[in-house]
Amino acid sequence: MGKAETKIAVMANNIENIKEDVKEIKTKLQNNYVTKAEFEPIKKVVYGMVGTMLVGVLGALLVVVLK
Repeated sequence: MGKAETKIAVMANNIENIKEDVKEIKTKLQNNYVTKAEFEPIKKVVYGMVGTMLVGVLGALLVVVLK
């Protein structure tokens, strides 16, 4: 086996490893992550809660300043 044949064998092996990695990434993306549409209601609830807390804090500060 010459150097060129060895390099080709190594490259072929690397390509197979890359294919396996891509397949694993695709599987993880399909099974383990939330889509934007699924996350939208949760985002709205959290933003609403944070907004409510900020209004409460600002209201309390306003009451303290006006006294």
